[in-house]
Amino acid sequence: MKLAIFVTGVAVGYVLGSKAGRQAYDRIRKQVNDFTQSPPVRQVANDVKDLAGKAAAEAGDRVSEVLDKASDKLDDVTGKKSPSTGAASAS
Repeated sequence: MKLAIFVTGVAVGYVLGSKAGRQAYDRIRKQVNDFTQSPPVRQVANDVKDLAGKAAAEAGDRVSEVLDKASDKLDDVTGKKSPSTGAASAS
């Protein structure tokens, strides 16, 4: 992360300080655009996006499970019964 910030700073400094300012800026912008739009980079970006979506879904499922267990535990501690448990014990 620090390296990316440093490289960005160097690139900005180069562009702002360059005698060929606009030409250098256009060349750097084209190189960055070509890089970010290249098929391998787009594939990696899509893979990361898919992975992040799956990880978020799994995290949501885990949070839901933990909340259900916590709710059941709280019901046990307070002596409250869930509606399904209450119906079974009344029989």
